[in-house]
Amino acid sequence: MVAKTKGRLAALVVAVWATGCAAPESQDDPVLNESRQALVDTFNGLKTINGLTTLNGLRTLNGLTTENGLRTLNGLRTLNGLVTLNGLRTLNGLTVDCSGKTAGVNCTGEPDGLLSAATGLMSSDGGVQTATYLVRCALASNDQIRVKDYTGGLVTLNGELGLTPNWKTGQCDTTCEERISACLMAFTNGLGHHIPIEMSANNMSIGGGHTYPLQEAAFYGNLFNDPPDAFFCVGKDFVTSGPTRSQPEVRACSGYSDADGSQNCPYVNVGSCNLELRNIQTSFKCLFWNDAATVCKDDSVRGIGFPTNKVWYNPITTYRLDRSL
Repeated sequence: MVAKTKGRLAALVVAVWATGCAAPESQDDPVLNESRQALVDTFNGLKTINGLTTLNGLRTLNGLTTENGLRTLNGLRTLNGLVTLNGLRTLNGLTVDCSGKTAGVNCTGEPDGLLSAATGLMSSDGGVQTATYLVRCALASNDQIRVKDYTGGLVTLNGELGLTPNWKTGQCDTTCEERISACLMAFTNGLGHHIPIEMSANNMSIGGGHTYPLQEAAFYGNLFNDPPDAFFCVGKDFVTSGPTRSQPEVRACSGYSDADGSQNCPYVNVGSCNLELRNIQTSFKCLFWNDAATVCKDDSVRGIGFPTNKVWYNPITTYRLDRSL
C-alpha cells in the first residue's frame, strides 16, 4: 500500500535538495506539539509501578466493532513496523520516527499503516488514545516513538510493557497480534476509570506470578481479525452466580454497550477461567501455571481438555487489589 503522504514527502525532499544548497525547512510547531502531547499525557495515567502493575482506563478501542477488526483501519493484512513507510524506516534519508529529531529536517513523523495520521489510529482523538495504549503494550519502558497525528502536531508515545518490541520497525506476526490484543483488552475500562491492575503471562516480558491478591480475568484473542476474536474468562475471585454480570464484563463492555449492557460489545465472556468442582463439565476455559493462564479456549464446548475448538496461546491474566470498577 502506498500512503498518500509519500508523494508529498518525496516532493518536499526534491524541492529542498535540488539546488544543492538550501537548508531543510523545519515542520515542527512547538505550540501545536505541546497541545497535542497534553492530550496524549491524559491517556497515560500513572506509569508502571514495578514493571507488572499498571492502570487501565481505555474506554473503547477505536474502530473496533463486533464486525470489524483493527486491520480495517487501513486494509492491511500484514502489519508493517509502527514507524515505517511501506515497510521502510527511512524515506530519502529522513527517518520516520522523530524521537530526538526535527520534522522536515531529519525525520518525517509520518508512518503509514496502523499509525497513519490519514487512515490509521492517528487520524482521530479516539484513535490516538488507542495508539497510546498500543505502544504501551508493544514497546519497553525505555523506548518510545514520536509521530504526527491528524492535526500535524508531533506526539511522543511511550512504551511500557515491552510485549512486542520488534514491531517498532518489523512485521507484527500472529504471536505479536495476539499479545497486543490481550494487552489492549486488559487495559480496557468502559467507564474510563484508571484502575490499578497487575498483568501476568509466563511467556511474555511481564512474567508470571502476581502480588495483587484477586484474580480478575484472562484476556485472549486477536483484535486484528475481521470480525475480531475477543474473549475473556472470569477469574476465580470475580465469579458471580445467576444473571448478574461479572465485574470484568462490566468494565470490558461498558464503553460499547447501551444502558442495559446488551449491545455491540465485541468482547465475549466465555465463563469461568478456572476448574470449579460444582460444574466440572462447563467451567474449564484455561490452563494455569504460576498463577497465569498459559492456554485458553474460546467457547463453551463441554468436556475437560481442549477439543477441536480454537485454542489461544497468548493470554494475559489480570489481578486486582480490590473489586472496584
